Amino acid sequence: MAAPESLSDRPCIVLSSHLGDAALSCGYLMSQLSASTPVTVMTVFTHSQGNPTRTARAYLEKRNARKAPALYNQRRTEDLIALRSIGVTGVHFGFADALFRRRPDNRLPKIANDLVPELSVIYPTYRWHIAQGKVSPLDEKLLSDLEQRLLFTTGEDDVILAPIGLSNHVDRVLVHELGLRMAKHRTVGFYAEQPDAQKLEGDVPAPKGTELVKFDVDLHAKAQLLERFTTHTRAILGRRVPALDEYVFMPTAG
Repeated sequence: MAAPESLSDRPCIVLSSHLGDAALSCGYLMSQLSASTPVTVMTVFTHSQGNPTRTARAYLEKRNARKAPALYNQRRTEDLIALRSIGVTGVHFGFADALFRRRPDNRLPKIANDLVPELSVIYPTYRWHIAQGKVSPLDEKLLSDLEQRLLFTTGEDDVILAPIGLSNHVDRVLVHELGLRMAKHRTVGFYAEQPDAQKLEGDVPAPKGTELVKFDVDLHAKAQLLERFTTHTRAILGRRVPALDEYVFMPTAG
């Protein structure tokens, strides 16, 4: 597949909420673009933080991990190696995943935080907080700081791809909102998050003012890429990587 003309002649910045998210959603497109233009994946939430909550411990157990720092270190290493294999640069912003993100206004004594970690985090549970699709006001400063960071580190010639907003996971909602904010300053397109797009009954809805960029995906080549994300994709997709198509929307001309 030749890279789409609308993307192949300008540097491309892909915003990824978590390690591996961008590869799941548009990994094959990135592999084709990197042959003709610089491609950088900027991953926002790449670390753990503090004593894990019950929800965070369940996440670690599902991945057969004893300690969060070791798991995230492995995931960061896998991410850089996998992206490098397709000629893409990986950048890790270093912020804590919603499972671990601490309240900036926490003033409880350490013993209380250690005994009941849920008291010190912004999103204490997955079902009632992380998966509700609502960004906490406590994350507003983080969102503003991310916008300023991107304005400083990107140029007017860059094309930014952000998540389209299919997922209710609060981290993905936040990065989708970041993409909307950046659209006021840069050329911003959107990619459909996988495997969320695969679960839709109908077509992926196009964001207002955008159109679908058509290209073919070599699903075998994409599966080979995703297999490099051992600790991430297997936990989400299982041992056998399914066929995950890619849907990218760019602003319409004029």
